[in-house]
Amino acid sequence: MPSPLRFSLGSFPDTPGVYLFFAAGDLLLYVGKSKTLRSRIRAHFVARKELKMTRRVKRIEIRTTAGELGALLLESKLIKELRPLHNVAAKRRRRIIIAKRTNARDGYTGVTLEAIDRIDPVHVGSILGLFKHTTQAKEFLAAIARSHRLCPKLLHLEQARTYCFSYHLGHCSGACMGEEDPDAYNTRVEAAFEERRIKAWPYSGRLVIEEYSAENNLRESFVIDNWCLVESLDSTKALHRFDYDSYRILYSYLSEQGSGLSRPPVARLRPPVVPLRKGDG
Repeated sequence: MPSPLRFSLGSFPDTPGVYLFFAAGDLLLYVGKSKTLRSRIRAHFVARKELKMTRRVKRIEIRTTAGELGALLLESKLIKELRPLHNVAAKRRRRIIIAKRTNARDGYTGVTLEAIDRIDPVHVGSILGLFKHTTQAKEFLAAIARSHRLCPKLLHLEQARTYCFSYHLGHCSGACMGEEDPDAYNTRVEAAFEERRIKAWPYSGRLVIEEYSAENNLRESFVIDNWCLVESLDSTKALHRFDYDSYRILYSYLSEQGSGLSRPPVARLRPPVVPLRKGDG
């Protein structure tokens, strides 16, 4: 006989929001988000590969939002704070690996890798690229050394007192020993990282993103500046700092807004008119 919980699934609203699956003892198993909560929750209970998890579910909590962006940001926040058992990809807090622009000898651009927990928006300009882990970063550096004739020594892939090994193979033009024009070399460095760098904030100032749901009569406003959630007029905590997951969420959302892809008309962008309190950034 199916559990009583399965018969209660139809009571959930089919609106945007976040859902939390709890096991016995209020152990948090999973946090997810959807534009249609009821449909998404039902889908978990009919998926054979999720049967092991759903058999443990004793309680489901939902938190409705006014739209997709609110659900995305709230899900990201809850996963970081609550670390659900089955959110395997996000439950371990991984440090971001950044490729940072440095000033090497004689005006050449050097590159160093650094593991950090978060990014201060003030320092975004010095970051050439973002990576999930050190292996991915080093593989990328090795690839651009070949494709853009960059010096492994200046990329900190090699330690050598004189010429790098690539110079002897004809793959480096001698930047490691000052034989190449620094401006020409630095231009290639910037071009090599074009697809990896944090995208420039495309607006002249702060932006307000508003979402409204007629189904649950919810309205949410998010004040965004330089990819940071500065103020949130809802239950989602404002970050006041650069958060990589939120950056990816906001970049994807705003890219869709600007690409002409269809979105619900209740989601709209406008210059901020809400007075910002002193100290908000």
